Amino acid sequence: MRPTGTIEVALLADEEVPTSFQVLSKSFGHDAPFVDIYFPDHDTVSGQAQGSKRLTQWKQTSADSTFLKAVTRGFQEGQDHIIGLAIWTYMREAPPPELDKVEDVEEVWPDKDDRKYMTRLWRDYVIPRTQAIKDSCGKGVYVLEMLAVHPDYQRLGAGAALVKWGTQAADEHGLKPACGAAPGLRTGGS
Repeated sequence: MRPTGTIEVALLADEEVPTSFQVLSKSFGHDAPFVDIYFPDHDTVSGQAQGSKRLTQWKQTSADSTFLKAVTRGFQEGQDHIIGLAIWTYMREAPPPELDKVEDVEEVWPDKDDRKYMTRLWRDYVIPRTQAIKDSCGKGVYVLEMLAVHPDYQRLGAGAALVKWGTQAADEHGLKPACGAAPGLRTGGS
């Protein structure tokens, strides 16, 4: 039976990052090479701990990034559940094409081949963001960095609601939203 109820979008609290990371992991499974390599072993306890730590650090250190959750209301008796995650970032400057400027590459990817592969993917990942920023004539853009919806709750509008939040924020500031997926990255439901 398909769940019924409403979905709301709200800011994600630090203590909710581990739950949202589990949603991210289940959403993508092993069908998205970028997620698999960017978050090594994301479907294991240690991988989820590392991924949650990295997301929390990002959340706490980037004033321009907004971490959102999609929450169910009324799907189950009196319980709200995080079913989706989105990260929107207001970018005025292009992200560095060098992965080691934004990540501790040797800690996250101790295997040299994994590190080389992720470094190549990262360079491809920043290309559309860099171009969108150049095209903004100095205004910057709102970039959808991550979107994931738990597989049990896909096709109920959570992804659309998370995207709508960012596109409205961009509109309110007279900016363009950038929502394109990177090579090797499929969307994690909607």
